[in-house]
Amino acid sequence: MPIVAAVFAFASVTSLTIYLFELKKTPTVKDRLKQISALGRVPTEREQELARPLVERVFGPVARKTAGFVLSITPKNVMEAAKHKLDSTGNPWKMSAGDYVILRLVTLLILPFGVLLITYRLGFGSGLLFALVAAGLGWVVPETMMQSKAKQRGKEIQRDLPDILDLLTVSVEAGLGFDAALVKVVERKKGPLADEFGIVLREIRVGKPRKDALRELSERVKVDDITSLVSAVIQADQLGVGISNILRIQAEQVRTKRRQQAEEAAMKAPIKMLFPLIFFIFPTLFVVLLGPAIIQIAETLLGF
Repeated sequence: MPIVAAVFAFASVTSLTIYLFELKKTPTVKDRLKQISALGRVPTEREQELARPLVERVFGPVARKTAGFVLSITPKNVMEAAKHKLDSTGNPWKMSAGDYVILRLVTLLILPFGVLLITYRLGFGSGLLFALVAAGLGWVVPETMMQSKAKQRGKEIQRDLPDILDLLTVSVEAGLGFDAALVKVVERKKGPLADEFGIVLREIRVGKPRKDALRELSERVKVDDITSLVSAVIQADQLGVGISNILRIQAEQVRTKRRQQAEEAAMKAPIKMLFPLIFFIFPTLFVVLLGPAIIQIAETLLGF
């Protein structure tokens, strides 16, 4: 039974790993130009097939079918949740929702498979217990990493928001439209928020209504201040209110909120310092100050 489980896990991991790390590698234009210049002509399909690694040619069809089957039975809400998670992190790995699902499954299978091999000599019961723990870690660790990345990105967006709002305000007051002001932000600013505004601009240019592009920005970022900004801008468009005043008010509110958070953190700092003071610093001081006296008293008592 353990051998069958190990073989099944090995086959699944091999297929899904090849799909994720080999088959998703598409040749770039630069690679294609190198091939053409080297051969003096466009390579035939057979030449392209033979140029691929042996492992990819052998396991490629199995990997495609396995990954395709896994994605076909994956519920739609799971795929949507995976897409939202990638969007919230900015997706620096350029992964699709399907890639992320496959990666989760590969991680879920690799750790138990490795643990089964290591603990096989301990007996199937013990090995199964450790494998279940490893499977839990394989499922939880990627999720935790994604949440940490999304939280870090949210903090960066929160940090950049006041300065970007000031630039938007100055640009609009100078006579630019909101879309043109976004162009200025994308050109002059760097960071996740500027990247998100770049996505908004691209969506508007291909014909998506501004309010829909802004709402999708709010759903991707999931930062309260961005949600408030998007709601205010959409409402200003609908009511015909001057957007410069809205942007200035939003910038002031964000700065006030940041100052309040800094004050709150400063008030909590003494409480956070209490634990290391009691358990680490005070004992060390006692040892340094009272240690010599205790040693001298002990030597005196032993001398009697």
